Amino acid sequence: MGKTMTRSLSYICGLIIKSLGISLILRSELGADAWNGFFVAMSEWIGFTVGSWLITCGVLITLLNAFLSKKTPNPLSLLTIVVLGFCIDFWLDTLDFHPVQLFYQVLIFWGGFLLATIGISIYVQSKYALTPADQLMYILTERYAMSLTASKTVIDGSALLFALVLHGPLGLGTFIYTFLCGPFIQFFIPKIERLLFTDSPTTRS
Repeated sequence: MGKTMTRSLSYICGLIIKSLGISLILRSELGADAWNGFFVAMSEWIGFTVGSWLITCGVLITLLNAFLSKKTPNPLSLLTIVVLGFCIDFWLDTLDFHPVQLFYQVLIFWGGFLLATIGISIYVQSKYALTPADQLMYILTERYAMSLTASKTVIDGSALLFALVLHGPLGLGTFIYTFLCGPFIQFFIPKIERLLFTDSPTTRS
């Protein structure tokens, strides 16, 4: 399979996997991740879907990224959040369950957490457009010499403050996602790069 096809499929599959993971985290009811806690709170306060608020905030972050990087806004980044927003709304409608027992809540949360971080790691390695929040993560890393872990924690921590103010669906899972998502992404990225995007000796010959 050619590199272009591999990266295209990785881009699409990564977004689908990430959106599924986020939706499972929301359905676990142990606490949404920081950004989606904010989106859920906005949905409950004002209306519209979680995906709609993801897209709206993504537009604003895209403008911030353009300002920090001194470049024009990336239209492909906007396409990414539109796809992600629609996918999240689709999974939330499809996964219409509400676990009551703690065992199943924990199981669903960690399944969603792993899928979300793996999905992010896959599609960022596709080298296509990132989501505005993930693009901001890389901009902070390059501009302020921060690690991916530090920049991801700063971004999610800021979203956490907004979610707290709006009384979003936060809990223990929120803090786990906020402080462990960055390290997990940094762990998965080199492994996915080697698995999907590094030519084997057979391919190079």
